[in-house]
Amino acid sequence: MSEQATTAAMPESPEQRFVAELATGTAKVQQCAECGQKFFQPRTHCPHCRSPRYSWEPLSMKGVLHSYTNLPAQKDRAAYNVVLVDMADGFRMMSTCPGMELDMSAIGQQLVAQIDLGCTPARIVFGAAA
Repeated sequence: MSEQATTAAMPESPEQRFVAELATGTAKVQQCAECGQKFFQPRTHCPHCRSPRYSWEPLSMKGVLHSYTNLPAQKDRAAYNVVLVDMADGFRMMSTCPGMELDMSAIGQQLVAQIDLGCTPARIVFGAAA
C-alpha cells in the first residue's frame, strides 16, 4: 500500500484539526459528548471520562493569569515570557503574552486570547483584557 493511500485512510488528528482551525482565524477546542467537559491539548479521548466522542466548539478567549516566568534575552533572541492561563472553558493553557511586562501583581489579571497568524503554524497568545 502506498504512503498516500495510508495517509488518506487515517482519521484526522485532533492536533491537525486544532491547527487548521487556527489558520482560518478561529480557535476551537474539543468538548466531550459524554461528560460535557471542554478540554485542551487536542487528543483522541476525553481526559475526564475517556470517551472518544467529542465535538469542536469555539474557545471562549477569556482567561485569568495563573502563573508566569520571564525569560531573559539571549544573544540570538529577545526576552519573552511564558504564561499559564486558567481559561473560562475550564482548563489551563500555556502560551505567551507578547509585549506585556509581567510581575507578581499580574497574577489573577484578566487576559484575552488572540490568534497569532504571523507565525507558522498559527498559535494562541494572550493580551490584557480591555
